[in-house]
Amino acid sequence: MIIAVEQSTAQGLHVNPQPLSGELNDSLTWSVRVTGDFVIIMNNRFALPVIIRHPQRFKDSRSFVAEFKREFINLLAVLPVPHAKIRLVRDGQFDNIQFTVGITADAAAYLKTYQNLLTGPNEVINWDAEPTNTEIALQLAEETWMEDDQDNSISVMTAFERYTMENYHVPAHPTINDNNRKYLYQSASLNDVLNAVAVSQVFLADYHDWLDQRGKSDQIIDRDTDVAADYCSYCEVNGASPLDDLTMPYYYLLHYRENSDEDVSDTQLKEVATALRELARFMRLQKLFSDEDYEQFGQAIAQSGDDRYSPQRYYHFQRMVKDLQIQLNDQRQAIVAPRAYAKQRIKVRAKLADYSPKIWREFEVGGDTRLDKLCMQVLASFKAQGSHLFDLQAGQTNYQLPVMESGFGDAEDLSEHWLGEFPVGSQFTLNYDFGDSWQFNIELVGETEQSRLQNDGHAHLINGFGSGIIEDIGGVDGLRQAAQDDPTINRQLDVDTYQKQWGNGISRLQRAYSIR
Repeated sequence: MIIAVEQSTAQGLHVNPQPLSGELNDSLTWSVRVTGDFVIIMNNRFALPVIIRHPQRFKDSRSFVAEFKREFINLLAVLPVPHAKIRLVRDGQFDNIQFTVGITADAAAYLKTYQNLLTGPNEVINWDAEPTNTEIALQLAEETWMEDDQDNSISVMTAFERYTMENYHVPAHPTINDNNRKYLYQSASLNDVLNAVAVSQVFLADYHDWLDQRGKSDQIIDRDTDVAADYCSYCEVNGASPLDDLTMPYYYLLHYRENSDEDVSDTQLKEVATALRELARFMRLQKLFSDEDYEQFGQAIAQSGDDRYSPQRYYHFQRMVKDLQIQLNDQRQAIVAPRAYAKQRIKVRAKLADYSPKIWREFEVGGDTRLDKLCMQVLASFKAQGSHLFDLQAGQTNYQLPVMESGFGDAEDLSEHWLGEFPVGSQFTLNYDFGDSWQFNIELVGETEQSRLQNDGHAHLINGFGSGIIEDIGGVDGLRQAAQDDPTINRQLDVDTYQKQWGNGISRLQRAYSIR
């Protein structure tokens, strides 16, 4: 594990000041930030926060690591992780601890977001309730969103749950014999899929016969075989079999209501849990489970019932309430904004500074477009990925999101100003990625008036040239070099095709910066 820290923190922890070797964004990498009485330690892949109070009490790095381990294990105990996996996750994260300095821009942005959620203008912690470090970390994890491999927006809590489900298995260890061999079908051949289905059918048929031999009623037999078939399908969807991970019933039951097409009562959930225990008895009889496997399976079932009503489930509800509050605030802002802005249709021209041939965009938006949304529209039109900080300047005024303090002094809040406030001819400079230093010159070049019914407020691309920027390439100098090998960088824009991509890009950036 590499723990990256800020320079000021590094001095207090006696960390290794040598240059960083290896990839800081590795999933086993953590970053640290000190803010007031708190240390925020974050897993860079999941942005999973571990909170430690009173950093001044640590005299050396060893005492710091010891406290970090304690808090991390406390956090694991309330996250959606079966107890059988906690040691696996802990050992996987603590294989190798090395302190160093140097934090990526991505990590710094996430840490700054946490700092503001913890003690800043976007504070979400109820301090009157005297929350524990674990409760604070849990709530921060629920307030943070990220994109998965399919570009879907998910909470950090969900991402971590997927990680533990996919990366940390507690497999069964059956003894291969004639009694169970027919159920242990394995093949890498797509041609043998029908054989695999046949094995599943044999398994369920034998299970049905076993239930019948025990004198179960037809209703119970149907229920138990349906649950067994559904559970096996659930395992398959998650890339596993019932033998690959004995803790799968934990996740199956924890999310049963979400995955079910109908409203499920607590009584029905208990019946599903009972059916899974019956399945485990059959697995043990067929030598697919050892006695120890049977106990692990049962523990996972029992823990799912406890965790469905644990504090972490409460935070899911709390986040839903907060989302509703944000929507209400958005609606209020739309009402507070001068009504005249909604009639304006403004033509915007933006170009990449210091690059030749000129890469530019021209589009129309409503006058009631907030400045933060304007920044997303411009950045998305130039293919920015939203992995760096940005600000907007107009004359002597600097506009920022409240969670992005770039050091220029007092700044106006981007989300509290609208494009209609500025007359035609107004010019802005959008600064993106303070390392590569991309600059976009923006000018309001025209204005028309439409009724509110005619003006849908959406951004419509009119024209442009050039494919856009490339992240982390060294700014315009790097883009010039890339264009020598890739002529598609400097070409006329296909407006119709780009318009469709543009809308998705704007939505992705708004999620990345938590703009609603």
